[in-house]
Amino acid sequence: MDNEYLLLSGALRVFDDFSKSGCDDFFVKHDVKNPSFELLRGQYSILKIAGEGSDFSKAIKLMRWVHKNVLHCGGGRQEVILRDSISILNYTFDKGQMPGIFCYDIAIVYTECCLAAGLAARTIHCKPFSPNDLDAHVVSMIYINEMDKWVLFDPNNNAYFTNQNGVALSPLEARYLLGRDEICVSECASVEPDWYRQYMAKNLFFIKFRAINTFGTDLVENQTTYHLAPFGFDPRAREIAYYEYAIKISQAEGKKYWEDALDWFKQQPIAATVSEEQFLRKV
Repeated sequence: MDNEYLLLSGALRVFDDFSKSGCDDFFVKHDVKNPSFELLRGQYSILKIAGEGSDFSKAIKLMRWVHKNVLHCGGGRQEVILRDSISILNYTFDKGQMPGIFCYDIAIVYTECCLAAGLAARTIHCKPFSPNDLDAHVVSMIYINEMDKWVLFDPNNNAYFTNQNGVALSPLEARYLLGRDEICVSECASVEPDWYRQYMAKNLFFIKFRAINTFGTDLVENQTTYHLAPFGFDPRAREIAYYEYAIKISQAEGKKYWEDALDWFKQQPIAATVSEEQFLRKV
């Protein structure tokens, strides 16, 4: 077994206490009635793609459709696009691998397609422990009513996790079982299972998400950001160290970008750290 995987999965097992977290005035909303979803449904036939089956079936069909039509390709974005599903789809749909489409964009499209199909859905930023790691991952969590729980779906990799009995997992269930190396990757995944387990063991140390999940979630004014982080870990201090490391290793032309990003971050309200119960709350 890879030593790095042992280290990363072991960290998840040791840092797994969320019982001492929680915040006052917690609020979360999953808006399936935004008028812009009517345009999304009409332009891209979202309801037809989702079909008439169970919530899990709809989520899988939409994930496969997004994975097929919104292709990841890192690099400099060719033009400025808004972070909403229609803008991203209009930019990339059926155009192959275009520079500038990242997992973040893909998760936004998938989350909003699920909301447009009537499913409670949330985009979540999965982040590593180390501030010296500039890579992170963004996926979605969808509430599956027949399972009475949230399930983590990754449209970028066409993947989700299951336990050893084949039951699909929530983000926290996945984190728990990754820490014990008792997790399976879905057969539909487009990546090698061992690589994906290690990649997500790295990136599921703490999670960032928004309060209001709707069309153009990141464009909502006065939006609230929350963290789900284990006891004893300070997400804000980690993020500041992350920006400082990026400044340190950047070439001269890139330093200004990261310096401005750090200044912006320091001016933002401190994001509350939520409890496990709050994170898993549907409404």
